[in-house]
Formats: sequence, C-alpha cells, structure tokens
Amino acid sequence: MATPAATPTQASHLDLDALIASLPACKRCRDCRRGCDTLLPKCRQCTKAGVECMFYDHGRNTLLPRTYIAQLVDEVRRLSASHLPSPAETASTLQATPSAVKTPSTAKAESVASDQNHFDHHFAYAGGSYRYLGADSCLVKSPRLQPAGVSSPDMDEEDWAAVNSEPALGTFELVELYLDAVQPMYPILDLSLRFLQPELPSDLTPPEIFSLNMIYTIACHFYPGTNANYLPSGKLSFHHARFCRYRLYGQQFFDEATKYLEASTVETTIATLRAVLLLAVNSLFDPKSGNIGQQVALAARLALNLEKQDLSPEDTTLLRNMQATIFSIENEIASTLDRPATFPEPDWELCFDPEKPCDYLCSLYRLQHRFRKGDKSFSSLPLLDDKGCLKPGLRMALHQTHLLINPCWGTAWYVLEAVVSQGSIHTFLTPHWVYRAGTVLIQGLPSLFEGNLLQLYSNALVVLNLSNGKWRSSASLAASLGDLLKQMKIQCQPEWDPRYTTIGDVSM
Repeated sequence: MATPAATPTQASHLDLDALIASLPACKRCRDCRRGCDTLLPKCRQCTKAGVECMFYDHGRNTLLPRTYIAQLVDEVRRLSASHLPSPAETASTLQATPSAVKTPSTAKAESVASDQNHFDHHFAYAGGSYRYLGADSCLVKSPRLQPAGVSSPDMDEEDWAAVNSEPALGTFELVELYLDAVQPMYPILDLSLRFLQPELPSDLTPPEIFSLNMIYTIACHFYPGTNANYLPSGKLSFHHARFCRYRLYGQQFFDEATKYLEASTVETTIATLRAVLLLAVNSLFDPKSGNIGQQVALAARLALNLEKQDLSPEDTTLLRNMQATIFSIENEIASTLDRPATFPEPDWELCFDPEKPCDYLCSLYRLQHRFRKGDKSFSSLPLLDDKGCLKPGLRMALHQTHLLINPCWGTAWYVLEAVVSQGSIHTFLTPHWVYRAGTVLIQGLPSLFEGNLLQLYSNALVVLNLSNGKWRSSASLAASLGDLLKQMKIQCQPEWDPRYTTIGDVSM
C-alpha cells in the first residue's frame, strides 16, 4: 500500500486534459441544478452571468475560484515546456535550504481565492517528489538565500575513537528507549505485542519484523541527544561523530525493515496503519527516508477506512490513539512549514492532563489548528511550564504553541530554554522553531538585557549547529540568524557592556 514517489519524468507526462475533465461542478451550477462544463477560468454559465466561478475544495474545506485551477494549469504547462524538474530545482531534504527555494519573484505560484486573500506557494524537489513550503515558512522568509558557510566540523580520529569506545546500545535497550520517549506521545503500539518483550520469539511474522526494526531505527535517531552523558566533551565534532555512528546503525535497521514493508502493508488493518505511522515518525528524524506528507496522508486514509470496520474494544482504543497521532504529526508540520492540514479534528474534549501525554499533545495541536483557521480564543491553553514539570516533548510543544499564538521575546525565551533542556528530542522541525524564536528574540533587542540575549542566542546557535550534522538547512538558518542580529545591532545601536560588543559574531 506504499505510495510510490512521483519523479520529474512521471510529473512531466501528466494528462492535464483528463485532470481538468474531472473538475467538480461549480457552486452556482449546483445551486441552479444546471449542467456545468470544465472550461477555465470560468464555466459557460458563470461567464454569461458575469460572476466568479467557485467550486468546493474538500482538501481545504472551503470555496475556491476556478481561476486558482487555471493558474496552476498554466504553471504546469510552463514548467513542462521549459523542461524544468521542479519550481525550485535543488533541495537535499524535506526542509530544503533557502538557497534551494527561489526568491518570491521567480518561484512563487500565486493563487487568488478572492481579491483580498492571496496564497503564495513554494515548492522544492527532494527524495523523488515535490515538497511544499508555505509562504510563512521560515525557510522561505529567511534572508539568507545563498548556501551558508557553516559546515559540519571534520570528525577526526580522536573523535571517532572516543565515540567508538562507548558500548553501543543493545536492541532491547533501543526498544525500552522508544517506549519511554516516543510511545507516550505517539501511542501507536500495543504494549502487549510479543516482539516488545526481552526474549523474542523465533517465529516473528514479516509485519512484526518490520515494526521491530523501525523501532530500532527511530531510537537510534534520537538517542545521542538524550542520553545522560550528552556532554562529555565540548567539541562539536564529537557530537557529530556520535550522531553519525547511531545514524549508521539506524540506517542498517531501516534497510532491514524495508525488506518487509510490502508484506506489512497488504491489507487495511491496524497493523498496516501502525507500519505507516512508524514510517512517518521515522521521517520526523530522517526526512530523506520518505515523503512524510504522503505517509501521513496514507495513514489518514487508512484510519478513516478502519473506522468503518467492526473493531474490538482494544483496537478501537488503539485506533483513537493513532488518529490523535496522525492529527498531531500533520499539524506539527502544518504549523512549522505553513502547510494546509486536512485530517479532521478529534471530537473529544480538549485534555491537558500531563498523565495523558498523547491527549495533551493532540490538544495543543488542535489549538494551533484553530489558530491558523482564525480562532483567537485560547482560554484553555495551559500556562508556560516554567518549573519543568512536563515531559520534555510536551514542554517543547507547549512553548511552541505559545510562541505561535503570541510571538514575543518572553515566549521565545521559553522555546530556546526548552530546546536545550535535558531529555529534549529534536526532529527536523526543531531548527525551524529555534530560528523562529531567535528572530522574535532579536527583534526585541532594544528591550533585552544583553546578558540574557547572549545566553539565548547562544542556545539557538548551539542547537542549529548541532542540527547541521543531520539536517543541512540548519546551517543556513544559523547564518541568517547571525545576519539578522548584526542588522539589528546596526539599526538599534544598543549601549551594551563592552564584554558583549561582539555578540552576533559567535562562531562554533
């Protein structure tokens, strides 16, 4: 059931006429019970009446004009005629570097929903398919449009020797790590599953082997940043070596898992949905391993189909948790990359009980979803966790929600404090929030004490430079942050203590 990624060759052979012929009837023709054609930019009836031709878009859950489709068709034809592989040609990961996204004047496909509302679309080609970045994505808005000079430090023999001297985690330790850190947030596993036990049966089925290896893979991605001995050395290259070591382990497990992918996704079952969600969770750490947008969309379709089946009480509870996971992942991406989210919001009450981390996390993303749709009432949003009572993952999501709703230096402070706290797990989306918090913080420069700014700015640089070893766009974000601080210093000319006059020139 895995969805193959579209290649530039396949995309260039799209039958546009067939796609246009499948357009739904417009709202006016439906209301008048008249036959509607598929002419662009308006149907014949709307052209005669001199009105806008609107149709209902089920993905956005709103009415859109056919001029929107006409502009998309024109853009596809233009690209096909010029033999370009993508509106933005080069990108190495899902979070493509700003240099991979063309400037708005050359790579912006504008669709007009009304005279007042404009939607800017930015695309990048990565991993065999197109990736979408909204106009408010920090990668699009980042001032650094050229490749950053920041690069991963060389990992010398001393670094490798120090890293390899540490005993590697055993497979069951990886399972325990996953169950402790990921399962509470995304409870997609039934804890009674036999492959989660210390002693593995000798007759594991292909879906069980697939799930087990995906668990190993995911744990390998985040373990280096969460273990208690995270800072035995001040060398940045040492940490890159450790990440690299476990990334290699994780890739071996992932390669083994993919051998059983097809056998694990044959039927519409809870096990199949679990397999797809494990792929999506893995893509949060390794976006080049798959298209997380397609994986979440496939999981959403499976979940909606499973709702129609007669499930046991245990599977019904598990499906509810999986639906909450789908909603959380999709909306985390939507808030970060400014993308649309289409999976329906759960109908249960908002829950901010720390003992129910999955419901807590989903409730935060429900508030983010409502905020993006224009709802400004957030009386139920918990206060900032200034005492560190929540799990690191919940604490991070809570502070990000506050930053999204109220972007000020205070909420930015909490994000940059939480991101370096013990046990925090970083995904490829984390650098985006660090950059967003850093820009908000720097823009409040005139009102900040220089010592506080130095500490928080350093936090941002540390995270972005550590992330650069895994997600290359982090280097460009770090460089953009430095550029912004230098510009603000020139603009504001703050009267700082001489000890802080070089802030902004910090190098790792």
